[in-house]
Amino acid sequence: MSVVVPCYRDEDNLPALFDRVGRTFDETGWNAELVIVDDGSPDRTGLVATQLAQTFSHPVLVVRLLRNFGQHPAVFAGLAESRGSVIVTMDSDLQYPPEAIPRLVEGLDDDTSVVSGYRSNRRDPMLRRLITRALSSWLRKRTGADLRDFGSMFRAYDRSTVDLLLSFREQRRYIPALVAWLGVPVKEIPIEHSPRGSTGSRYRLGPLVDMLLDIVTGYALFPLRLVLALGLVGAGIGFAATLGFIVYRIAIGAGVARQVSAYALLFFLLGVQLLVMALVGEYVGRVYTEVKGRPYYIVREVIRHD
Repeated sequence: MSVVVPCYRDEDNLPALFDRVGRTFDETGWNAELVIVDDGSPDRTGLVATQLAQTFSHPVLVVRLLRNFGQHPAVFAGLAESRGSVIVTMDSDLQYPPEAIPRLVEGLDDDTSVVSGYRSNRRDPMLRRLITRALSSWLRKRTGADLRDFGSMFRAYDRSTVDLLLSFREQRRYIPALVAWLGVPVKEIPIEHSPRGSTGSRYRLGPLVDMLLDIVTGYALFPLRLVLALGLVGAGIGFAATLGFIVYRIAIGAGVARQVSAYALLFFLLGVQLLVMALVGEYVGRVYTEVKGRPYYIVREVIRHD
C-alpha cells in the first residue's frame, strides 16, 4: 500500500505527519510506503522529508518537482511513482486524520474501486464551504456521480483505477471529476475534519479562480451554449428595441429619450458581446495550452529510502 501526500511549504508539518502516519502503519501491520511529493517548495520541505525518511520505520519515497506545479500535478507525480496495490491520497495539513486511513482501505472491495472520505462537521470558513458546495452540485449534474463532497482529496484507490487516471494526458486535471467521469464505483464514508493550522489554506484567490474556471470549462460545453443563448437573447432585444424606436418615431414623431435610449441599448449589447468573447477566449486559451503539449509536471529527483 502507498500513501501519497503532496506538500508545499510544509517543513513544519512534516514531523507530525511522519509520526502519525508511521504509528498508523505500525498499528495495522501493513507493508506500506509513504510517498512525499515536494511541489517545488521554496522552504526546506524536501530536505526535511529526506531527513525524516532516514529514521522512518517504513519505506519512504521523496519526489521533488522542478517547480511549483500545483496540488493535482503533484498528486499525479506521486501516483506515477507509487508502488502499492492500494493508494491513499491525503493533504499534508492533517485536517484529515491519518488514523482514518484504515477505514478508507477497508472500504475497498470487488464492487468498490474508490473510497472517498467526505468532511463531516467541516471545520473550514463559511466561504470555502459554500464554494465546495456549489462545485459539488455543478459536478454532480455534469458527471452524473452522486457524491456529497467532490472537494475531498482523502481517498483510497485500487491500482487499476490509478492506472486509468495515469492514462489521461490533458493539462487540466481535477481528480475527483476524472474519477466521476470514469464511472468506477465510489463509496463515501464520513471523516472527522480538523481546523486548519496557523498557516491557513494553501489555495489563494488566484489559484482558486483558476481551478473554478478549469472545472467549469473542462467538464461541460454548457457555458458555451449559455453564452450562445445570451447572444441570441441580446440580438432579439436589440432587434425588438430598434423596431420599437422606428415605429414610435413614425407614430409619435419623436423618441422618448432619443440618444439616451440608443446608448443604453448599445451598452447592453456590448456587454453581452464582451461576455461571449471572454468565455470563448477562455476555451480557446485552454485549447492553446493543450496544443503546446508541455509536460504536466517535471520531476527534479526521486529519493527512495527502503
